Amino acid sequence: ILSFLFISSFGFGQSSVTITEIMQNPSAVNDSDGEWFEIFNSGDIELDLNGWIIKDADTDNHTISSSLIINSGEYKVLGINSNSSTNGGVTVDYQYSGISLENGADELVLINTNDTVFDSVAYDGGTTFPDPTGASMALQSPELDNDVGTNWFVSTLQFGDGDLGTPGMPNYMSNIELDTSFVN
Repeated sequence: ILSFLFISSFGFGQSSVTITEIMQNPSAVNDSDGEWFEIFNSGDIELDLNGWIIKDADTDNHTISSSLIINSGEYKVLGINSNSSTNGGVTVDYQYSGISLENGADELVLINTNDTVFDSVAYDGGTTFPDPTGASMALQSPELDNDVGTNWFVSTLQFGDGDLGTPGMPNYMSNIELDTSFVN
């Protein structure tokens, strides 16, 4: 995980944006409607991602063209379709175009306005990374190296129209069960 130090008017602040969840192969809707990925700001300053580039190692490329503020401790979901009634029920914070998340192996790269690779993930189609259908790949913790496949798992919580994942929230490694027997 890459982390950068920025000087602000308040002194030094650490900024770290990490790709934490990837839905590359939804089953509730077509890939062209339901692909998304999630980022998390574990730094202590807010960032505006306006002007940042999303790309892969081939020709997929998109420049974020509007203000997208991600505060410290906040998750944001970037998706191919921001209409939750047609994208599988995901609340998308920013809609991109020109990016396709391949179902097998692919790369996802975030480049800041200084042309510095801020974070990247190269998933491998099931060799070390999960390769789910209808579920997202989720990083076990934002503090882990997200380029190591064994640090990822298949999401198990249902959202929206039936796919599995936790878009915009911390990733959970198992289902949450509540004992309601004592609740009035």
